[in-house]
Amino acid sequence: MSISLINVAHYYKQLPHQNQALTILQEKIEATHPEWLSDDSAFVRTWRNQTNSPSFSPEVEIISDRKQLRGEWGGNTYTIDVDELNVLVLDTYDKETGNLVDRDESGDLFAEVVVNPLTGHIVVGVVLDYFAAVTTSGIFVLDPQPGGYAIYRVQVPGPRPFPNEFSTYGLGDIMSLSFVEENLLVQYGDAASNTSIMTFQPGNTPAMEYVNCVDVVVREGPGLCSRVGQ
Repeated sequence: MSISLINVAHYYKQLPHQNQALTILQEKIEATHPEWLSDDSAFVRTWRNQTNSPSFSPEVEIISDRKQLRGEWGGNTYTIDVDELNVLVLDTYDKETGNLVDRDESGDLFAEVVVNPLTGHIVVGVVLDYFAAVTTSGIFVLDPQPGGYAIYRVQVPGPRPFPNEFSTYGLGDIMSLSFVEENLLVQYGDAASNTSIMTFQPGNTPAMEYVNCVDVVVREGPGLCSRVGQ
């Protein structure tokens, strides 16, 4: 029979054996699932009574023919141009040579936006390039701060390791962004109407971390998730 953490908290008296047991538990969590105790985790935010009141509760909307994002937080209004968001896309198609290359891409259009209800972070899906009926998209996280915001890149894995935190593999058409509790769900597709859902969980930074990919509709080929590295 497992032990109840609620009972552990209720009967905690700072006794030596209790401290030792909690230290063992914390070391185990930090070794296997450090994100469970991060500042952005559901547990920490709930424990601190921050679940429904992130430091900033931004209101955002896509404007200007999807070229800009307008956000309000901390009593200020910000207009963010889509080309402010840039990332190194790995193994992307080169129009001149027809080869796969690593190339810096800047945003062309905002596709989707959602606000993390637990943290107030703004997640945007951005079209980076469109060529020969193929869309290349990326996901960015805007972290609202007093007087501005910080930009993070959500990294989609592929065959090779990332050279740095400013790189990713590209996605197709981003159809929707949503949160289920603390996890980000990204639904995306391609010109053949293949559709998949990719899941990200809280990590050490607001950029989050890849968890898995599930094919929802497979009309051509093995499915979009087959292109995602683990």
